[in-house]
Amino acid sequence: MTTQLDFTLGMTRETTYGVAVAPTRFAESDAKIKYDVKTVQSKGLRPGRNVNRLNRNAIARFEGSGDVAFDVPTRGFGLWLNAVLGGLTNTLIGGTVPAMYQQVHTLSTSDPVPTFTVQEVLPTLGGVNAYPHTFTGCAFDSIEISAKEGGFVEAKLSLTARELLTSFAASAASYPADDSLFTFVHGGISVGGTLTPPTATAPASMTGTPAANIADVSLSVKRSLDSDGWNLGGKGLRSRAPLLGAPEISGKLTAEYIDNTLRDAYLTQTALSLVLTFEHNVAVSGALKPTLQIVLPAIRLKGEVPASDGGSPIKLSVDYEAFDDGVTAQPIYVVYRTLDTAP
Repeated sequence: MTTQLDFTLGMTRETTYGVAVAPTRFAESDAKIKYDVKTVQSKGLRPGRNVNRLNRNAIARFEGSGDVAFDVPTRGFGLWLNAVLGGLTNTLIGGTVPAMYQQVHTLSTSDPVPTFTVQEVLPTLGGVNAYPHTFTGCAFDSIEISAKEGGFVEAKLSLTARELLTSFAASAASYPADDSLFTFVHGGISVGGTLTPPTATAPASMTGTPAANIADVSLSVKRSLDSDGWNLGGKGLRSRAPLLGAPEISGKLTAEYIDNTLRDAYLTQTALSLVLTFEHNVAVSGALKPTLQIVLPAIRLKGEVPASDGGSPIKLSVDYEAFDDGVTAQPIYVVYRTLDTAP
């Protein structure tokens, strides 16, 4: 027996596009994945048959899509990051037991993108049964990471899927016994100093004093995957993995108005570096603590200038876009320190 609360979501990387693999990584998620059966209706006319005819209506294609959202854990997040960004180095940095690893995620530059099997196990009304929906050929197009005062660090990923299997066996969910969650309290942000990018073993650093006026922040990475590939012989299914488009890296932050640093950077379109770091307060490998760090070597602000808020403290809602500065090796780094030996 199960209850309506016993929903599980698992995923794993595929060896061959669209060939299901039993999930090995599970997230505490409220996922929403749709599967559309698209049909086509003949437009031909026939005397006496004015209503669309059943034998002139046929399946045109199958297509799945949806979002996976969860609070970011100190273990298990690397595979989800890798699913979107694609580039990765993984290095042992702490030899104590348990050992700590540093993952450095960057944007991949080669096709085709990796694909994954994603499985939802859905409990029926009353918890009598639980049925698996196994989506194959899943390609992750985007990820958004956000943090707001008083909350957890949240991640939302968007995917497209090739096929829904209803007879593939459900995998028993398993979770690390020693994982925690990153929160806003664990965070710090620096904007506008001189950046030292991360290495395989060290996180990034920035000169200057970390900002003390940021109320919330978000980052979005979109891979702009192509939407073609429904070819003859595919029987309505996509016949190949999606291909990379031009990446888009952007975000938003809300800042209390304490000085004109952001205003002036916007007016002059000055390039700024941004380092956002969440370090858990509990050491788990010697003195090493789980860490999530987002590093953007060059961003430009899209506004706004300060304006009165009727006597309330003035806040700026500032959109930004990240660029390749032509100097730093990568336009984005995501550093993840974890007890996971591999993503």
